[in-house]
Amino acid sequence: MTQLPYIVSVLALLFSVYQFVRASEREDSGQLTTVLVKLENITELVAEIKNDVKEERAERQELRERLSAVESSAKSAHKRIDGLERLSGERIS
Repeated sequence: MTQLPYIVSVLALLFSVYQFVRASEREDSGQLTTVLVKLENITELVAEIKNDVKEERAERQELRERLSAVESSAKSAHKRIDGLERLSGERIS
């Protein structure tokens, strides 16, 4: 009977440790859930950024094509103007 208080104390200590471990696991689980949610949000944002970059590339490509067409048209117009200037210069002389 003299050992009963020791046994009760050890059992109480083991129960306390068990409760602490369970609480710690719940807290870890909650933190893990928070991290996972934040990672999902980051993944969504990265996907949006990738889409934005793709759209920007497409717009730049379109602008390059349009600029090339304008430069070609300006070059052609410049040649026609030069030709007209030569013709008008020959007629004046």
